[in-house]
Amino acid sequence: MLKVKFGALDFALPGQMVGNIRLAHEIGLDGLELGFLRYQERGFMLGQKWFRDYYLEEGEKYNIAFPSMAVCEFDYYGLKHKVTTEKGRRVREIIDLAIDTAAYMKMEMVMMPSFNDGYIETEEDMEVTAEALIYACKEAAKHNITIATENLLTLDKNLKLFQKVGQPNFSCLYDSQNYRVWKNWSQPGMLKQLAENNILYPEIHVKDGVGQSGSSAYLGEGDTDFRGTMEVLHDIDYTGWIHLENFYDRLPLCATGDTYIDVAKKDLAILKEACK
Repeated sequence: MLKVKFGALDFALPGQMVGNIRLAHEIGLDGLELGFLRYQERGFMLGQKWFRDYYLEEGEKYNIAFPSMAVCEFDYYGLKHKVTTEKGRRVREIIDLAIDTAAYMKMEMVMMPSFNDGYIETEEDMEVTAEALIYACKEAAKHNITIATENLLTLDKNLKLFQKVGQPNFSCLYDSQNYRVWKNWSQPGMLKQLAENNILYPEIHVKDGVGQSGSSAYLGEGDTDFRGTMEVLHDIDYTGWIHLENFYDRLPLCATGDTYIDVAKKDLAILKEACK
């Protein structure tokens, strides 16, 4: 049996963010990876001390850990924007605030994705993204925090990115559906390559779906080869966190149970069984 902890992306659960701490406990999770983003131009909630303290107090109350944070705001202000531009300056501000938040909350990792506005297509995109990640890694190292990239790069390009960043606290996060949805690549194959090259961070996201529909099926009931992902995890004797990222209050999943909580519990049961 895999020696893992079970978590979820907090924005994937139906508790509307702050309600997800108690909900995570009732579902049977060990922790949450928090999303760091603005809501309707209202600022970063976790950038405020009151909310940080609230999360920490509720986490202690319900025995829910916060091992990491996903800076989802980079979907709108991509890391690939030069620091001399308005977006690039905003990227540095977000990095500073995210790392400050993670340090305050004693998190071990901050994930910085390269999707949407930050999608890496050109050599210049790669170069500028690497510069932003170097900055992030150096700031994070002051607090013993790892910076992880989540992207849609091939293994060769990921290795090139790692060479450019060149920081010991840099790693890569695996997601069990992204490569299938966006690139039609083999999910297990990508996981195996990341592990073999020692760039796999010990927190992964799991979700499933059919075709281009992400987070739309119970684990193992979509076309992402979830079982293949789990086989690789067993082969490498994976230890660390596995975070659910299916959306349990959205169609079609939300219609498959009496309550959203029942749907989430079913998916977690599937994951736990696959870890045996």
